[in-house]
Amino acid sequence: MSNITTPSSWVSEPSGRGTWSILSSCLLTITLCCWTSVCPNIPAQSDRYWCSLREKMHLACIGVLGPEFLLMLAMGQWSSARKSVKAFRRLNPGSRKCEWTMTHAFYADMGGFLLSGSGIELPFPIDATQLLFLIEQGYVQCPEISRNEIEDRNKSDAFSRCIAICQAIWLLLDCILRVAQGLSLTTLELTTVSFILVFFATSFCWYYKPQDITTVTTLTLTADINSIREKHCPPELEEWYTNPLDFLHPKFHICHILWRYYNQILLRIRCPIFSRPVTTRPYNRIPSDDFLHLDTLAEVIAPPIILIFGCLFMCAWRFHFPSSTEQLLWRIASTYTLGFTIIGGPYVQLCFKVILPRYIKHKRSLSDAEKLSPPQTRMQLQRLAAKIRNVHPSKDPRLDLPLLVLGPMSIICALYCLSRTYILVEDFVGLRDLPKSAFQTVEWSVYVPHW
Repeated sequence: MSNITTPSSWVSEPSGRGTWSILSSCLLTITLCCWTSVCPNIPAQSDRYWCSLREKMHLACIGVLGPEFLLMLAMGQWSSARKSVKAFRRLNPGSRKCEWTMTHAFYADMGGFLLSGSGIELPFPIDATQLLFLIEQGYVQCPEISRNEIEDRNKSDAFSRCIAICQAIWLLLDCILRVAQGLSLTTLELTTVSFILVFFATSFCWYYKPQDITTVTTLTLTADINSIREKHCPPELEEWYTNPLDFLHPKFHICHILWRYYNQILLRIRCPIFSRPVTTRPYNRIPSDDFLHLDTLAEVIAPPIILIFGCLFMCAWRFHFPSSTEQLLWRIASTYTLGFTIIGGPYVQLCFKVILPRYIKHKRSLSDAEKLSPPQTRMQLQRLAAKIRNVHPSKDPRLDLPLLVLGPMSIICALYCLSRTYILVEDFVGLRDLPKSAFQTVEWSVYVPHW
């Protein structure tokens, strides 16, 4: 691979590759991957078109800053859909009366079913878990909506997805052949390959999830919602925050808690670039960026994909950079990104399965002691710690974040954001000075049979 650089910072393309072709093809691929792969949930009935567009832009921004976060989001929803399909099959073994497919499961979890009835002032969306509970208890009839009816409401453009797939495959193949022929690859192309990897995985998870649906199905309760809560809701979950049936979700995943915490911080500094908050009570829509629990299959599939994603940036270790400082910073950023993918997953599992349960158990054990009057100084410290642990306006106790998790995780995530930001910036800044072979085109004729 030649390190002889061109005399100019911008190379035109009368024949072959130029700076513009590298930049435009990569930007087009990244945009298509991020835009066509995201599947936002159903907006509230009062939302306008701009709200739906904003929701999709938020998910696309997640895909740009951290594609693996978008993958975890999709895998959580995929796991939830698979779980509800199994549960509904057990509910009606061999019965065709209640059809329930992956499309139905996604439709439910994205807010496709609104619940109304006695005691409900404003109909609110319920997910598949809550719907299954109501059907099992005989409070609602199983919705008679076919998969075809849901797909008829799907307004997604399959043509744009096809273009995204073709563009991604073409760029991926071009990069592979460039490496095979000893031609230079830019860091921007390497980053684009990482987007393509996550794009295919995310699209697989959301394959059955309908896109651009705005219509919902309303279900009516046969009993009063308050009597249902009195009968089934545990005393410690008496107060509700999202909807009257949220006692069916006694705890959130640690990723969901962390995501809500940091998004609330961004909202307070008027920078809500990753999430659109829900301000109604009960919720009038299910947020698109809810991180759900992963099942065993998802926990097995996700780590290798995320590990490959982290390793890709290490491939540029010996790439040509405009300066030695930029090369050093790239090596530091790529090393940290790989370290984040290796250590981050196990650390999150440690927080979720060990630290968080211990914190919840400790908090419950102090419930009786809190009735006593502690010293004034200690009381002030407890109040300050409580404000730091939970910054959400609803003060939902399920969103409490132990300080033992919040401190280290904040540092880890902040460094990751800096590393990702540098990688994205360097992808474009580095185009000013590239090796000469970076502008040579792939000899496709070598791979075409000819006589």
